Amino acid sequence: MNVLNKQNKGKTWWSPIWRGLVVDPKARHYKQMKNAIWLFVYLLIYANRKTGELWRRHDTIASDMGIHARTVRRLQSRLLRHGYITVTRAGRSHVIHIQKWKPLRPPSKQAKSGSESGQLKAL
Repeated sequence: MNVLNKQNKGKTWWSPIWRGLVVDPKARHYKQMKNAIWLFVYLLIYANRKTGELWRRHDTIASDMGIHARTVRRLQSRLLRHGYITVTRAGRSHVIHIQKWKPLRPPSKQAKSGSESGQLKAL
């Protein structure tokens, strides 16, 4: 088990997925990604929140996802071909950058107070 897995074992994490990825009457992303959506979701979960980058080896991703490394390479190739990610070699690892990454912004004070008041009204 690699160091990253030891650190994250037992922890849960979330990642935002933009509605446009799945809500599209022309199914553009569905047609382009096919089953590479699972690798894309993995990348979203582990990407740096500010930069949209992560460092990984194919073997690590394969082990984490329970699939073969050659499957990871095939899925990564599909994401590359359709412009969802870029990949740079860095020794044994790959630096994977998610294109069109949007870092999360903290909620504004107005939105926060609005949601709190909405909760009070519901009670």
